[in-house]
Amino acid sequence: MKYCLLSAILLCITLPGPSLAETTAKEPATVALPAEVHEIAPDQVERFLVEHLDTLIIDVRTEDERHTRGFILNSLNLDYFHGQKIIDALAKLDKTKPCIVYCAIGGRAQFIAVEMHKLGFKNILLLKGGFNAWTASGQAVAK
Repeated sequence: MKYCLLSAILLCITLPGPSLAETTAKEPATVALPAEVHEIAPDQVERFLVEHLDTLIIDVRTEDERHTRGFILNSLNLDYFHGQKIIDALAKLDKTKPCIVYCAIGGRAQFIAVEMHKLGFKNILLLKGGFNAWTASGQAVAK
């Protein structure tokens, strides 16, 4: 019995983690962000958008989260859990435009920011604290 348990533990330790295309419906672990990826506080977004009218706002939450909690006006929904489809959709976007990426609290957005950096995006901003911080700070929410 001890050897079966030990074997199972060793097998779990040596198996590689899932790629984005293979992710399941759980929040990803925190990732190491490239130095070029920065955070933006909810109260700084409006001023940033005035100065950068071409900014893309990318919501990587699920459609259900958007429907029940709302979303940032004019945000593009690219559901993190759609795996390779989100990478393909990101690859079609203008990589020279500034991008603000958010999810509920920040984990999924961090992972997507890393993927966007790999795709060649130049100006990636993470919404600090995610959509939860956005609503907690009293920012406008579209339904």
